[in-house]
Formats: sequence, C-alpha cells, structure tokens
Amino acid sequence: MALDASTHSLAALEAAAELAVSLHAELSGLYVEDENLVHLAGLPFASEVRSPSAASRPVSSIEMETAMRLQAAQARRALETAALRAGARWSFRVVRGQVTASILAAALEADLLAMGRIGRPVSARTHLGSSARAIMTRAGRSVLLLEHGRHLHHPILVTFDGSPAARQALMAAAQLTQTSSDKLNILLLGEPEEKTKLQQEAVTLLDRLGLTARHQRYHWLKEISIAALVEHIETAENCVLVLGGDNPLLEAENIQELLDRTDCPVMLVR
Repeated sequence: MALDASTHSLAALEAAAELAVSLHAELSGLYVEDENLVHLAGLPFASEVRSPSAASRPVSSIEMETAMRLQAAQARRALETAALRAGARWSFRVVRGQVTASILAAALEADLLAMGRIGRPVSARTHLGSSARAIMTRAGRSVLLLEHGRHLHHPILVTFDGSPAARQALMAAAQLTQTSSDKLNILLLGEPEEKTKLQQEAVTLLDRLGLTARHQRYHWLKEISIAALVEHIETAENCVLVLGGDNPLLEAENIQELLDRTDCPVMLVR
C-alpha cells in the first residue's frame, strides 16, 4: 500500500485492509520521502505557493524534511487504524528516493500494489496522479487504483478473452466477489463465434472456485476498444473493473485513456 496521507490514498487503504483480511495477507505500508522535493527546498530561491490564497513564502530543506516526517507519521497512524479495525496483519516503512521508482521497486516484493488514483492534485482538473499513471503501466505486479468516495462493495466487472492472463484476472475477480457478496459480471472479448466457447471456459473455471451460475452474469463486448468498454461501464453505473488478458485494452496508452475516462476502482491483474 503506497501511502501519502491524501484522501484518495486513505480510501485505497481501507480497501487494501479489507482485501488483506479476506486473502489472509499482510498489509504492508510504504511512505516515500520525495528526494526531489528535499533537493528543491535546499535551493536558495525555493518557495512554496499555498492554495487557495496563492500566497508565496520561502521554504527550507529543514522545513521540508519536518513536513515529510509529520506526513509519514500520519500515514502510519492511518495504516495502523485501518489494519486494526479490519483485523489485518500490518507493517510500515519509510524510504527516501524517487517516488515512482521507489514504489515500483517495493511492488516487486508484493502480490498486489494498492494506491490512490490521485495524490495531491494541484488543480481541480487533475484526474490521475503522475505516479499512479506511470505505475499502472510499468508495475510488474497487479495494481489496484481507487479514489476517495469509492470502495470495493460494488458489482465486479471483469474482462475475459480466454488467455492465461485473463484466467488469472477472472480468479482475482471471483475472490473480490466472494468478499463483496455480489454477482460477478464477465465481459467476454472476442469474435461472435467465440462467445459460447469463452463463456463455457469461464463457467468451468468459476465452478472450480465454487462460484455457482446464479452468481454469474455474462456480457459481450462487440468491439474491443476503450470507447466500447467505457460505454459498458457507464451503463453499469457503479462497478469495480478487473482487467487482465492479452488484448489491446491492456496496452499502455489504452490503460491511460481508460483511467482518464472513468473513475471506477480498477484492478489490473498481472
């Protein structure tokens, strides 16, 4: 769990704590002291502009490090509170370095990386944080992105194209469904003549996981494109989207477009 004490980070924390309990996993928190900010604050002309007054004042490296220590302590308390409330095992550590690189390195030691979709936006127009954008496309592990006001207690929508990666995503979606006690919506990706075969593959796999037919709903995406996927998501109103497979939707530029066009929680399974 990558933490920066923002509201979106804390929303993702609550979801991660729930998952840790349901999957019998440890919740490991990470706070990154941004070395770029420390170096910047050490420059003689460094200043900060406060919102919304736009007032400017000098800032020093000592002040920056103090602020980071306070924020790390706040993140640790939030992690401890969420873990104890959920009944999850937890740990927390602080590292200093480049934010994105540090999170990517830590993710290699985990099964799932959870983080807020937005860090600390500089304007109301900021939709997806730069770290989240880079990590979603570059992380070598599964990633969960979630923002303030969203949670995992929505119907799960998972894409399925029959590939090994898609089967892994389907298994992850089934676990989420068992946590939320809701129906699992499977969005089949393929040519019309493949629809029946794909559905039967999914049914067989889910039966092995104990998810009966009455907990499954099948849909077909006629066109494998971000526009068609977003349209389907919008008709579902609220959902948790689970992505995995060997199709164009998982290409880096398409993932970024999807995250820009929808605000539902997204889990990318790798």
